[in-house]
Amino acid sequence: MNSPFMHAPTFSKTIPSLMTEADSLCLEIRALLQPRDLDRICFPVELLTRECLANAVTHGNRSDPGKWIVLRLWAGREWIRLQVTDEGPGFAWRKIRQSKLDTAASSGRGLQLYTLYAERVRFNRSGNQITLWISKTNRTRKED
Repeated sequence: MNSPFMHAPTFSKTIPSLMTEADSLCLEIRALLQPRDLDRICFPVELLTRECLANAVTHGNRSDPGKWIVLRLWAGREWIRLQVTDEGPGFAWRKIRQSKLDTAASSGRGLQLYTLYAERVRFNRSGNQITLWISKTNRTRKED
């Protein structure tokens, strides 16, 4: 099978679980996309990256700077694939996906953002890794 994502990531970085590190990483992603004529998808990629990293720092690693977050990004012909992994125990993503969004809740908005800006959202079994597919064109979103 000749998948465009079988190759090494276009960008890969491991950071300590600190929001200052996450902010710097988002700026690096923007700097990577802009010279590749990907300005029109910079906003959704940066927004989703920032949300994934914030969730990894806050919920996954519980703001423990001794824990790490790994971000990988692949830039394919039609898609940007973004993957964020933290060292936390994960969460019950299946249960949360089935529940109704509480607009007054202080958490849970990330899942709404993912479904608005990514065509495909996938969690690993334990819920400590998220992979998002962001189309370079407008397409219908699909869930796993």
